[in-house]
Amino acid sequence: MRHILIKCIIILSLLFPTVLLPAEEKELIVPKGGNLSTMLRNEEIPGQQIVEVTNALSVHYNLKHIYPNQKILIKVDDDPERRLMELRLSADFDKDNVVRYNGYAYESYPEMLSLKLVPVAAEGSIESSFYNDMAAAGVAGSKIMELFRIFSFDIDFQRDIRKGDLFKVLYYDFVKDDGTVAKHGPLAFASLKTNFSDVNLYGFVTDSNEYDYYSAEGKSVRKTLLKTPVANARISSSYGMRVNPIYGYESFHKGLDFAAPLNTPILASGSGTVELAGWFDIYGNCIILRHSNGYKTLYGHMNAFGKGIKKGVRVKQGQVIGYIGTTGMSTGPHLHYEVILNDVKINPASVKSPPERNLTKAELERFNKRKSEIDTIFDNLKKTD
Repeated sequence: MRHILIKCIIILSLLFPTVLLPAEEKELIVPKGGNLSTMLRNEEIPGQQIVEVTNALSVHYNLKHIYPNQKILIKVDDDPERRLMELRLSADFDKDNVVRYNGYAYESYPEMLSLKLVPVAAEGSIESSFYNDMAAAGVAGSKIMELFRIFSFDIDFQRDIRKGDLFKVLYYDFVKDDGTVAKHGPLAFASLKTNFSDVNLYGFVTDSNEYDYYSAEGKSVRKTLLKTPVANARISSSYGMRVNPIYGYESFHKGLDFAAPLNTPILASGSGTVELAGWFDIYGNCIILRHSNGYKTLYGHMNAFGKGIKKGVRVKQGQVIGYIGTTGMSTGPHLHYEVILNDVKINPASVKSPPERNLTKAELERFNKRKSEIDTIFDNLKKTD
C-alpha cells in the first residue's frame, strides 16, 4: 500500500509540479540603485528563469519603476535547480503584480488586494510640539503634515499654539488581511482648540466628486493664502520697524522671517504661477508666486528649489516649492516671507482672505448628515479605547 502511495506522489509531482513541490518563501527589499535581475541572481535563480520572469512581469509593470525599499516576495522550490515558482511585487497600495510558474511557462497578472477601511481616532493636548504630541497620540506622520496644511488656513502656528491646546483626529486606514496598513486614507475629522480659536473641520465629497474640508457650518476651510508656509518654525523677525541684523541701523522689515533648520520644506501659501525662481539680489535663492485677486508671495534665502519649480510653472496650495536656507543677505537659516497685494507689501499676519468655495443647499444637507455620522463614529471609538 505504501509503495503504491509513493508511486502516486511521484506521478502527481511530474504532472503538477507547482502543486506538490515544497517552496521556500522569502521577502526581498529593493536596495538603493537595485534592480530585479541582480536581486534574483543573488538568490541563485538560474539566468534563463530570470529572463523569463522579467519578460512576463514587464507585460504589466515597467521595471524601471522599481524603487528603494519596495517589497518583493518570492517562492522558490527546494530542488537543486532553484525553480522560481512565484514572484509577487507590491505595485500599489491596493494591487500586487504576480508572476507564477504554471508548470510550463511563466504567466503574469495584476491581483487586487482585499482591503478594509478601519477608522483611527486620536485625541490629546499640545505639551511639547504639534508634531510630536500628535505622533505620541498615534497619528501617522503623513496625516500630521496634512493637518498642518489644513489648519494653517485658520491657525497661525507661531502665535496661536500654546501648551495645553487640545486636538482630535479621525481618519481611515486601508488595512490588508494580515492586519498591516497598506495606506493611510483620508482625514474625516479634525479639531484644534486653542486660546484664540476653536477650529473643527470635516472631510466631505461634493456633487462634483471633489474631496475637501469644511467647517462645522459647511464653509470651505481653504482660503487664498495659508497663514504659515513652514511647519515647526518660529518667527524670528516680524513685519515692521527693527534693527537690521547685518547693518545695525533701524529699518522697516516688509515681511516675516521664519527660523527653521536647514532644508526644512517650504510650502506654497496659495495656488498660483511661478513668476520668479532664481537668484534675486539680497533675497538669494528666491521664489515669487502670482496668485488670484492681485496677491503675490515672495520666499527668500532658500537653500534649494522644489522639484520642477521654475518660471511659468503652476503650483498648488501646500505644495513644497523649496527648502530653508541662508543664501543672499542672511545671518542664519530662515525663510523671509512677503505678501504683496496690488504691488504693495503688506503684513502677512494681517491677511484675511475669504473662503474659496461654500457648499450648495443640497450639498449642505448631505454634509450635515455626514457630520453627525462622523461625530458618532469618533465618540464610539473613544469610548472603546
